[in-house]
Amino acid sequence: MQQPHRSKNSDEEEKPTRLACWVQSVNIPGTMVYFKSLKTRVSVLFTIPLGFATGMLAATIAVGGFIGVPSMIYVLGAPSLMASATELVIAFVMGLGGSLKYACHGLVDIRLAMIILAGSLFGIQLGAMGTTYVKPFIIKVVMGLIMIIVLFSRVLMVPVYMSQLGLIPHIPEGMMNLLKNTSFVIMIIALATGAFIVLKSMWQGYRTATKGGM
Repeated sequence: MQQPHRSKNSDEEEKPTRLACWVQSVNIPGTMVYFKSLKTRVSVLFTIPLGFATGMLAATIAVGGFIGVPSMIYVLGAPSLMASATELVIAFVMGLGGSLKYACHGLVDIRLAMIILAGSLFGIQLGAMGTTYVKPFIIKVVMGLIMIIVLFSRVLMVPVYMSQLGLIPHIPEGMMNLLKNTSFVIMIIALATGAFIVLKSMWQGYRTATKGGM
């Protein structure tokens, strides 16, 4: 059974959830794999479905991390920072394969990708440095908060999609635009809220570490 993980960036211990403890306790002969990072064995029969769901969502709506990170934390028992770092590797490999496939169909805008990539490279570096000061539970708070807000944003778009598919009577153009704009604003609020919480925690952690080193 996995022992509580103590983050090197914090005195806080991350204990596996009850679900993770149960998953780790299930012993299916011939399917068990030892994960050094988790310090326990887990059946691949649990990991494969999670990987399938992550890949499917990443390829369709580009939100594989919304499944990958929570599943590693709450189902497999991985520490939050480790789950985030592991997801980056998964996203890189999946993104590379998906990009090549979509590029063959002429669906990739190279200029747009390069412009966004230039900004994301800075964001990745800042985020990687931030894990030195951000406590693990903050990652969980931000992840959960963003998922809830984005979920509400997507719910507003359901009537629009159903109208476009002809499943419900046609929605007036004004109402459709209102739903679209509201959904977009809510998504921006979700990203801004998450960024604010992380940056604030990074700054507080940096100040605490600086004072402790004096």
